[in-house]
Amino acid sequence: MEITVEKIAMIREDFNPKNTNLNLDIDWSVEYMNTDQRNINYNIVLKSGEYLNLNFKLEGLVILGDLEEFNHNECSQMIFHHACTILMNMISLTRQTEYDLINEGISSTVNFGTAF
Repeated sequence: MEITVEKIAMIREDFNPKNTNLNLDIDWSVEYMNTDQRNINYNIVLKSGEYLNLNFKLEGLVILGDLEEFNHNECSQMIFHHACTILMNMISLTRQTEYDLINEGISSTVNFGTAF
């Protein structure tokens, strides 16, 4: 079985949480299309609201091997695990970062905050 990701969408609030131990209470759902074929499209949506208002979506494709059958529960767990890994990496990429710049006696602090 091969699971691919074709599209990623992430919508998050403007602020960045300052807590280093972010506890996300995530609701998730997976929707499958064409489950009677060898190539199955999927959409997974992860939503978090209490600590970080966030909506995250992956669209992709499950490609079954010649003798494989589609197992909804097993496939959903693998897609969920992969989506959570991507989500945590994207949260890390979009966090606010501070840099201290020192150039010939001039010192300043630059804040970089990015959002998707």
